Amino acid sequence: MNRTRSTTAIILAAGSSSRMGVGRHKLLLPLDDRPVLAHVIDATLASQARPILIVLGHHADWVRTQIATYAEHPDITLIENPDYLQGMSTSMRSGLQTIISHGYRKFKAWQVVDSALILLGDQPLITPRIIDTLISTWQTTGKRIVAPLYDGKRGNPILFANSLFPELLEVSGDEGGRSIVERHQQDLETVELGEAMASYDVDTWEAYQQVVEAWQRKKMQET
Repeated sequence: MNRTRSTTAIILAAGSSSRMGVGRHKLLLPLDDRPVLAHVIDATLASQARPILIVLGHHADWVRTQIATYAEHPDITLIENPDYLQGMSTSMRSGLQTIISHGYRKFKAWQVVDSALILLGDQPLITPRIIDTLISTWQTTGKRIVAPLYDGKRGNPILFANSLFPELLEVSGDEGGRSIVERHQQDLETVELGEAMASYDVDTWEAYQQVVEAWQRKKMQET
């Protein structure tokens, strides 16, 4: 059987929203008619990244109810990270371990995962074009790390080849793969994407307001 190589998307959606304020879950704040997290999932579904793993943690049951329709999608798996309070690295590890435990094949026997794209669940202005550009850059350059530049500043999501998974599994604390990127600068390919607002996240209430304003500007430009 010919096996297709694929890039898995690991959406980190386990954070405690500690900077957002009491009673607010940043991933479930409304943006237009959907939660913030739903926008990230929709962009990923519209891209070529497969399979898609969504790592939950803080108020996992609440989040599950808000994204219940996505759980039925054949390319999506929800994972619960019981150690999410120990930082972002534990959620990344949960996603990678799921892929590795299935022999780099998940959901479809003909799909072999050769890389992982680490996405943030609170970056709702991310687009399918950005995701696909990172994947196509990996496919054409063979560089083991591919990261976007937004107006010259490096951001997320970041793609890692599966040869770096063992090192990513050793990362600890509240970081994704930043230390791995710094360690392997010679393996890094960056792509200027220019869409600065795509890098906006909703870590704080003020940042959320900024995202809402950017979304409204975008809609006005499209009409």
